[in-house]
Amino acid sequence: MRRTLYPVVWKELRDMARDIKTLVAISLLPLLMMPLMGITSIYVQTLQQGVAVVINDDPGTLTIGNATFSTNDLANSIIAALKSKGFRVLNHSVKSYDIMVIIPKGFRANLSSLTRVALIKIVKSVGSAKSNEGENTVQSVLGSFARKVAEAKVRYLGILAGKQVSPDSVLNPIVYTTVLVGPSGTAVSVEESFRVMLGRILAFSLVFVTTPSIAYITDSVVGEKERKTFEALLATPVPRWSLVIGKTLSASVIGLITGLADAVGLLLFFALPSMTYGVNLFSLLTPGLMVAHVSAVYLSVLASLALILPIVIRSGSYRVAQAFSLAIISIASVVFFISLYADINALTAPLRYALYVIPYSHAVGMIKQSVLGEVGQAAIHALVIIAEIGVLLALAVKLFSEEKIIYSKT
Repeated sequence: MRRTLYPVVWKELRDMARDIKTLVAISLLPLLMMPLMGITSIYVQTLQQGVAVVINDDPGTLTIGNATFSTNDLANSIIAALKSKGFRVLNHSVKSYDIMVIIPKGFRANLSSLTRVALIKIVKSVGSAKSNEGENTVQSVLGSFARKVAEAKVRYLGILAGKQVSPDSVLNPIVYTTVLVGPSGTAVSVEESFRVMLGRILAFSLVFVTTPSIAYITDSVVGEKERKTFEALLATPVPRWSLVIGKTLSASVIGLITGLADAVGLLLFFALPSMTYGVNLFSLLTPGLMVAHVSAVYLSVLASLALILPIVIRSGSYRVAQAFSLAIISIASVVFFISLYADINALTAPLRYALYVIPYSHAVGMIKQSVLGEVGQAAIHALVIIAEIGVLLALAVKLFSEEKIIYSKT
């Protein structure tokens, strides 16, 4: 087996080594995408300066029992919070803005009343990406202010009734506690819950590694047919199965390179927030999780090669091969996108089994089960994806036709 497979692998690796620029480009894609995602989530939003307008039409103070409140202080708190989010805040109406906050006349009278509610008007610009962030910021300030007013009213009502009243017992009559547990039912730490969220991100990041290998194997087969070099390869005594397996293993080297680059990109992804916020996020990246991630990347690449090979072998042109390549990439993207928001193993039976037919679902399962410490389940997913890859490669060998390759139009 070694004698028949080695020449094919060696030939493909030499061809690959001649195209250093392509290898570098393939490595840079996963290496850069994860850090870019981190930069986007942390920095880009702060670079977009929004415009906010805060107008206080009812300036002054009000008294509720022994507590005094000021609408000027409320307006200043809103302004400070908006500025901390990168907004430029104005105190007069303008034509173009992201969000406007108006404290109307009569606000103080309604706020001090025991029978009426006070209104604050928030106006959002529909086309603004910053308006939702501004609204959430304002609501946070108003929620804190409303809580203080509510506590003052409860104390005041207690004084009027001659009763000792605790504001918390009235405003928060029910409290609850949340306990985090793992699959076995034992309690886990908050760090473990963050690691589960990390698993979803790692599973989704697999979307970046499927394209390069598919493009390479397509060129390796269809390209050789177009360049008329496949005939010389078929004239050698190398068994036909070794051509299929050899090209697959050679192209999978790209998967190994991509996996290592993706792992480095992942480290950079965690380095940025760690340096920014002073929190050691690297503690979430256990050696086992890194091994599972790199293995899932490599097996995802092998799965992509195994899926496209039967089609490429029978394809007569680049157009057909590229059309099916796009379809496979789309399927992979859908699976990885689903994994970002849902647990595949918790879906209803028909959909779950349909997804398990797709090898990428098991790559996702490898990472998520590793995150949960379920090494046995992760190994089962790995064995299933390997079995599916084996079936697909056997199909590719079965479909390998010398006449189809030589005489098909390219």
